[in-house]
Amino acid sequence: MFSFKDIIGQEATQKRLIQEVQEGRIPHAQLFCGPAGVGKLPLALAYARYICCPHHTETDACGTCPSCVKWDKLVHPDVHFVFPIVNKAKGGKASVCNDFLPQWRQQLLASPYFYLNHWLDSMGAENKQAQIFAQESDEIIRKLNLKSSEGGYKVTIVWQPEKMNPTCANKLLKLLEEPPEKTVFLLVSEAPEMILSTILSRTQRFNIPKIEETEVAVALQTKDGVQPKDSETIAHLANGNFIKALETIHLNEENDLFFNLFVSLL
Repeated sequence: MFSFKDIIGQEATQKRLIQEVQEGRIPHAQLFCGPAGVGKLPLALAYARYICCPHHTETDACGTCPSCVKWDKLVHPDVHFVFPIVNKAKGGKASVCNDFLPQWRQQLLASPYFYLNHWLDSMGAENKQAQIFAQESDEIIRKLNLKSSEGGYKVTIVWQPEKMNPTCANKLLKLLEEPPEKTVFLLVSEAPEMILSTILSRTQRFNIPKIEETEVAVALQTKDGVQPKDSETIAHLANGNFIKALETIHLNEENDLFFNLFVSLL
């Protein structure tokens, strides 16, 4: 999991990211943009894993080195995650992402293809508004000031940076202006127009296209056991959104269940 081989489609994008690493021209800040369900977060994860792997091949991370073993459990000490959270701390202290790391890891390990509302449910948000609080910027600075545990790059993945508190965004801007050595920021956004223009100007934008219908259909057949005819129909309805395709499968399963219950009641 979290390797290029696990990503649905996006072959051209994968090749470009791999080429960046192989040629030693890794930008210090990249912004992955695109519609929901196209695999922005899975691509960022696979790219980060590839950067961290000291024995990566021409196409993917090796999958067996100590770095990859830690990646399998999302416990790599040089990889940090920032994501929208709700405040559950008491005594006036704001929550930080580390408080929700167990739930975040569980969400990613279940599937890196998910909507914000799925994450809110996993987090137990209870209708609270999720954001990346101002205090998170201090956490990011603290983590990046630590020496690299593996001696390589330190990677910070920011999921939905458009949810950043303005104070946090401004402090992140300073980091992007003067990044620590061998530090990579990967911002994953569905609404880049809501991000500070000064942050946008300091990132290399990477637009991720919709997934091809045929690639969605093949993935549904191989990963989820969907029949070819059904997979083609679902892929067409999904319109390049793999999360929507997964939800359609679950909806169909629920409809079948309710229909069978209805028949048994009759």
